[in-house]
Amino acid sequence: MKRHFNAGWARPTILFGLIICLAGCSSGGRPDPKDAIKNMFDAMRTSDSVALAANVDLGAAAHDLRAELVSSETDTTDPSLDWGGLLLKQLTGDGHLRKRWLDDNQIVLGRSEVTGDSALVEVSFLDRVTRVQYYNKMRLHFRREHWVVTDFRTM
Repeated sequence: MKRHFNAGWARPTILFGLIICLAGCSSGGRPDPKDAIKNMFDAMRTSDSVALAANVDLGAAAHDLRAELVSSETDTTDPSLDWGGLLLKQLTGDGHLRKRWLDDNQIVLGRSEVTGDSALVEVSFLDRVTRVQYYNKMRLHFRREHWVVTDFRTM
C-alpha cells in the first residue's frame, strides 16, 4: 500500500512559518541607529544646524554637557539659558565640541544595540596625534519614524 503525501496543508504552513520567522528576525523596517550618528557627524562637518536639530535632541543631549557649554562664571540655574542653543553653537562653526571631535580625532562606529525604542551605538574617538582611543556609547531614541541622539556620553 502506497501512501500519498497531501501537500495541501503543507504549503500554507510553511509559508506561515516563513512569514513569522521574517517578522521576528527583521528590525521592523526601522533604519539603523548608526545612520543617525553618521548624519550627525556629517551635519557637524558642514555646520548644518537644521540637520543637527533633526538628528539630535539638543535639550536632552545638553543636559550632561552643561559644564562644557558655559563659562565658570555663568549662573547655570538661570532658567532663561537655552541649553540646546548653546550645544548647537558648540557642534557647529568654530565650536569646541566640533573641533575636538572632528579635527583632533578619527571617528569609528562600532556595534549598535537596539532595545525597543532605545539604542546604544559604540563610538570611538582615536586621537590623531597620540593614537589613544576614547571609547564611548551614544544613546538614541526612536521618535517620529527616525533615531535621535539623546545622550553623547553613556559611559
